[in-house]
Amino acid sequence: MCKSILFSFFLLASFGVSAQALKQEPASDFKLPNAKGDSITLSQFRGKVVLLDFWASWCGPCRVANKHLVKIYPTYRNKNIVFLSVSLDEQPSDWLHAVKKDKLSWVQLIDKKAWNSPVAAAWDVNSIPSTFLIDQEGNVIARNLMGSALESGIDKLIKQ
Repeated sequence: MCKSILFSFFLLASFGVSAQALKQEPASDFKLPNAKGDSITLSQFRGKVVLLDFWASWCGPCRVANKHLVKIYPTYRNKNIVFLSVSLDEQPSDWLHAVKKDKLSWVQLIDKKAWNSPVAAAWDVNSIPSTFLIDQEGNVIARNLMGSALESGIDKLIKQ
């Protein structure tokens, strides 16, 4: 029995837990371009809940996660929430093709520095997709919520 507990601990320590609730930590601001080249900052959405999503066109799991976001976006579009996606693509053409193909109609930004991105580093993004829920005051509330857990987290924040 002791060996199985140690093995379970080892697995958890090795792989971690993908969805994490966080203490309220201030969100690190950033400025990145959208498809038109306009600079968008995270802080300009203060006062709204923000679902921040890091992804890339070449990332299979990201493209699957996009399908869920596309499905839930209409439910939240007219509520006090902003969906904000940051692509870690190096090539804007790849990013824009994926945005169009996946029908991503919310705010889309790109950081062409990809894995060398200071924004991704500031947000401790080591794998994608990575999602963050940010409250109206600009505090990170949760990280890597997926599926119904994501929707539940959004619902709690927009009702506050």
